[in-house]
Amino acid sequence: MKKVLLVLISCILLVGCGKKESDVVADVETTINGLNNYHLVGDLTIANNEDKYDYTVDVTYLKGDYYRVSLVNKENSHEQIILKNEEGVYVVTPSLNKSFKFQSEWPTNSSQSYILETILKDITDDQERNIVSKDDTFEITSKVNYPNNTDLKTQVVTIGKDNLPKKVVVKNSKGLDSITMVIKSIDTKTKYEKKYFALASNVKENIASDTNTTGETKTTSKVEDIVYPMYLPSGTKYSGEEVVTTSGSERVILTYTGVKPFILIEENAKSSKAHETTAVSGEVVQYGNVLGVMTETSLNWNENGREYYLIGDSLSKEELLQIASSTATVAVTK
Repeated sequence: MKKVLLVLISCILLVGCGKKESDVVADVETTINGLNNYHLVGDLTIANNEDKYDYTVDVTYLKGDYYRVSLVNKENSHEQIILKNEEGVYVVTPSLNKSFKFQSEWPTNSSQSYILETILKDITDDQERNIVSKDDTFEITSKVNYPNNTDLKTQVVTIGKDNLPKKVVVKNSKGLDSITMVIKSIDTKTKYEKKYFALASNVKENIASDTNTTGETKTTSKVEDIVYPMYLPSGTKYSGEEVVTTSGSERVILTYTGVKPFILIEENAKSSKAHETTAVSGEVVQYGNVLGVMTETSLNWNENGREYYLIGDSLSKEELLQIASSTATVAVTK
């Protein structure tokens, strides 16, 4: 009797009787790999120290490596789009009518809590993954791959009866929730054409609301409030600032010196009448409130109507992201 009871308890604690661990993973793999397209909608929360950032996420996928990801900041309604098609990867800012274009292995070059293929990759890559049965779902815990944020260690993926994720929680080295993605719906029936993922389908030309009566692009040239980073690497300090005016637009250059010197350039974002695409060499990064383009020594992003460009030859990628994410609306200290 005791032996039977132990077997029953083991079944409940692991994956539930009638379904082995290998069966759970195989079913999820078969389901996701069998999708020709999907439309996923959910809510994303990113915790960064004491700060939390909430986004509405809208993901569309077409087999053949086509992606469209819309991220809307719930606090200020600022939207950015990550677009991937046969021409490359784009980071589009609709309010500015601008985009960055580059060649990248995104999204498979790192973990992504809102893309099914990368969630599956993390699960299948980790041979030490853990699976438990919980009510009518399974929870799969596996390692993650965030090369620009090595403090993120594991993800807990809740799998529903349809073998698709319902929730993804990414935890840091202390076991605290850093990223939480709650998936509200996944539509696998609606079909999408390749043109849906074309840049032209995701930008607007001649935006009337962004132009004045002369047809010129509206520009707020003066930088009213300088934004200072609240995080500085050890041995680095504020050195000074310079305001430069070019073509009627004001640009602020902040200089930091010391062990790991860097320069932070900021100016009010200018919306373009005709869409502008800038080709760059780098990768898509998302960290806290920052979604931008990163190279080995620089980071470019838009936030709250302002464009930022951070340059630091001595900074690691994580330090670049920490500095960028620590920018505040009002300076507390220099």
